[in-house]
Amino acid sequence: MAGGLERRSTLRGRPFRVALTATALLVAIASPVFTPTAGDAKASGLMLVVTADSTQVSPGQALGFDTRLSDSRSDAINTISLQQPLPAGSGVNWSLASQSGTSCAVSGVPPSQTLTCSIGSIAAGQSYAVHVVGATTSASAGTYPTTATATAPKQPALTATASIVVGTGLITLYRGISEPIGIATGSDGALWFTNVFTGWIGRITTAGAVSTYADPSISEPEGIATGPDGAVWFTNTGYGHESIGRITTTGVVTSYPTGFGSYPRAIAAGPQGTVWFTDYAGNSIGEISRDGVMSSHVDPIISRPFGISRGPDGALWFTNTGYGLSSIGRISTKGKVTNYSGIGIASPTAITAGPDRALWFTNTGNNSIGRISTAGVVTNYRDPSISTPQGITTGPDGALWFTNYAGNSIGRITTAGVVTNYAKPFVSGPLGISAGPDGALWFTNYVGESIGRITTGGVLNNHGPGISTPEEIAVGPDGALWFTNWAGNSIGRITANGVVSNYADPSISEPEGIAAGPDGALWFTNRGNNSIGRITIAGAVSNYTDPSIAGPVGITTGPDGALWFTNFDDRSIGRITTSGVVSHYTGTGISNPLQIATGPDGALWFTNYGNNSIGRITTSGVVSNYTDPSISVPWGIASGSDGALWFANFFGSSIGRITTAGAVSKYCCAFFPSKIAAGPDGALWYIDGGSSIGRITTAGVVSGYSGPGIANLSAGIAAGPDGTMWFTEADNIIGRITT
Repeated sequence: MAGGLERRSTLRGRPFRVALTATALLVAIASPVFTPTAGDAKASGLMLVVTADSTQVSPGQALGFDTRLSDSRSDAINTISLQQPLPAGSGVNWSLASQSGTSCAVSGVPPSQTLTCSIGSIAAGQSYAVHVVGATTSASAGTYPTTATATAPKQPALTATASIVVGTGLITLYRGISEPIGIATGSDGALWFTNVFTGWIGRITTAGAVSTYADPSISEPEGIATGPDGAVWFTNTGYGHESIGRITTTGVVTSYPTGFGSYPRAIAAGPQGTVWFTDYAGNSIGEISRDGVMSSHVDPIISRPFGISRGPDGALWFTNTGYGLSSIGRISTKGKVTNYSGIGIASPTAITAGPDRALWFTNTGNNSIGRISTAGVVTNYRDPSISTPQGITTGPDGALWFTNYAGNSIGRITTAGVVTNYAKPFVSGPLGISAGPDGALWFTNYVGESIGRITTGGVLNNHGPGISTPEEIAVGPDGALWFTNWAGNSIGRITANGVVSNYADPSISEPEGIAAGPDGALWFTNRGNNSIGRITIAGAVSNYTDPSIAGPVGITTGPDGALWFTNFDDRSIGRITTSGVVSHYTGTGISNPLQIATGPDGALWFTNYGNNSIGRITTSGVVSNYTDPSISVPWGIASGSDGALWFANFFGSSIGRITTAGAVSKYCCAFFPSKIAAGPDGALWYIDGGSSIGRITTAGVVSGYSGPGIANLSAGIAAGPDGTMWFTEADNIIGRITT
């Protein structure tokens, strides 16, 4: 990434900017939020886990189950047998994909197949994994459950279950996007979209891998389309930066100004190697060649043009939304304009060529879908489910698909006018929609800040979202990152390659802090219901309450094998054993504590938000308090590689250091820093309120890293098992930055 990037912090008409400089390698992880289902069982050291590769697939896609036996004892477990009948279905045929050794095989023929394992021994602390896959066909729709049973001498039998749904109409949601509007299939087989708020162009593969591209010339982009040259073309609507942008599939950006005060909105490829666009403010239709030569077509009947599409007749068709003029316009490649109006046209927005050689458009004025033939004959289709329709496209099934912005749903209409509606809670303010290269429809969730995918059938399944206003993050004993979803009231898990799982439970309420416990589980604070939660790596949740728990925030594992946490609301420090016994410590040195960390001296150190000080508590409950004029609203705290404690001064806009003897130092400069964590490189890494990640060495040398993927909503940070730093952002992103 290059320096000098810009992020727009407001929308059109309010040109306030924050300058960014990107000087580090940053990987933002935004993954599909379908959650692999897992069942587990454990007895006397032997553990059995069955995990589905995904909870939902479309017909024709492969099924997959991972079955894993592990030994947590101090000695080996011998003579282990496993039987796992594999689910049957039309066209489903199972095979062995991989295994740790040679002890397993798939026996039988469809529809009766079984995974059988005879494992001689599993060494202490080791595991045996086997992966099976099953092919499906278009006739394989249904639910596919499997139950594995494991036995060993002197061990009770274990069972574990998982399942996969095969169906059409499945909606998948991809987080980590910022107010997306337009979306189009690129020449590289990926989907490209505009991020209006951040001023980026995004790319998402059909596997859900998201990339973002920033450039100083990209400003509040809206419309997007693949051009005849194989590049992606888009409109920049930002005040003072109005232009047509072009980005190659390798990310090289070029910009062509359209003039101050213009408002280029929609864009489409024309029939003669040029790209056409609507200029909403200029009341004109623009045309631009591959090398950037631009021309403008003006006509009195062009009024606030919005959507545009190439028609089957070789002309460009567009929507007029001007006051008192709701019409469909047509412009030939020579610039001749024709206008069509009628009672079936009411504030039209998007328009697309249908499979029936007509043009189809969305009417936001009367909540309907319109059709106009190339001869100008207008038909109007209404349905109660159509609510502020916006984007529209032709699907691979020969129907038209559209977004219902106010209805929070995806609509489908056949060329005969039959309407079907698909709604789920996670479809939120959808705008743009495009047919993908994978036979599905892809859409932008403007309000939900995500990219959605829906197959062409009618069965809906919801398995997300998995990232919802994440707060704290910590490494789990399984090598994954675990995080608290404050708004989602759930606990999330993300692997190093970006696979997200989500675990919800009625007892989880506004979780904040999270830490790996000494018992192999994750422990977290529930600020919403004043409790402490525990979750195993298999997703089993426990909840512990006590009258002394009041507004818990930070949590850490203490040197005594218990979990220690801060009670912000009643100005106290709490302690909970792994068996759930709660202790409560108060004192004059505790004042609205926020974060807590184990120090190198065997005590717990914490930040006092209430009285601008650093606190210390021994495992026997003795409290000390350290003040200094430089300490100002301290927030995060972490133990450094130099044997001191390092903390973030939120209002002091600085990083502080305190020795175990209480000597305080201050280091400039940070911008409203909050959380802090020790990195694998021996430095301290922190969340900087100025839209960046900060790094400070133990010698006090400060660096800052910013760019696409880092917003000003960053919340938690932790060192990952892969040698990088992982961080959470309140706009539903889990990010990673190399050290």
